[in-house]
Amino acid sequence: MLGPVQVLIVGVADPQSARSVLGSLAALGPDGPVRCVDAFECIVHDDGELTITARDGRHPPSLPLFAEEADEVVPVTGAEETWHLGEVVPPGGHAVVALLEHRWAERFRDTLLAAGASLRHEAWLDAEDRSSLESFLSQREI
Repeated sequence: MLGPVQVLIVGVADPQSARSVLGSLAALGPDGPVRCVDAFECIVHDDGELTITARDGRHPPSLPLFAEEADEVVPVTGAEETWHLGEVVPPGGHAVVALLEHRWAERFRDTLLAAGASLRHEAWLDAEDRSSLESFLSQREI
């Protein structure tokens, strides 16, 4: 069973930038606390067509979460919302999609389930909120 999986969609300027990001993801390694389950480069063309380039040249295993075929964009269903890859990556945009498994959280999840707990909400802080949190934490340390 997989641990919690985070989906990151990172906008990049060009294929060279995408290769750099994909290389960093590959460096995470398979046995660390966070591992890259899958990653691929994508372009959403002006007409909405999706072009996928995987690291090994094959279709990424996670592609069915995003599209039945590389040339179509389908909804991605999350806990509270549905979104399209074509809504996140603008037409003419270039991005890297990464699925990161947070293996460190497996035991925590198992403990919650064993205790009969249930997840009520999940959120990730954006850059502005992380900056605010850093400020709050630095004030506390004074």
